[in-house]
Amino acid sequence: MVETLTISVLEEALKVFSEKIAKKLAEGKRITDTEVIILLLDQMNKRMDIMNESLNKRIDDTNKRIDELRDDMNKRIDELKEDVRLLHQEVSSIKSDVINILKEKIEKS
Repeated sequence: MVETLTISVLEEALKVFSEKIAKKLAEGKRITDTEVIILLLDQMNKRMDIMNESLNKRIDDTNKRIDELRDDMNKRIDELKEDVRLLHQEVSSIKSDVINILKEKIEKS
């Protein structure tokens, strides 16, 4: 909480100072080394914000893709479970048929 507030205050201060420096430049006045550094920090901050937004978008897209893949895998697993269940029924049926055939052969002998 305190860190977020501090960052917000610093960002706002940087923005205000950058605007003042830009106005000074527009008037044709010279700026100090410190003012140049403030302008550079402001540009770095803007670039970091853009990178942060880009990374967040990529993370969101990746999470969405992971969710889609998980859903697809769950669907495939459910289909395979059904296939195994059907195969089990078929094997049981064949087993019963074989047992019946063997019983008939034993009774005939």
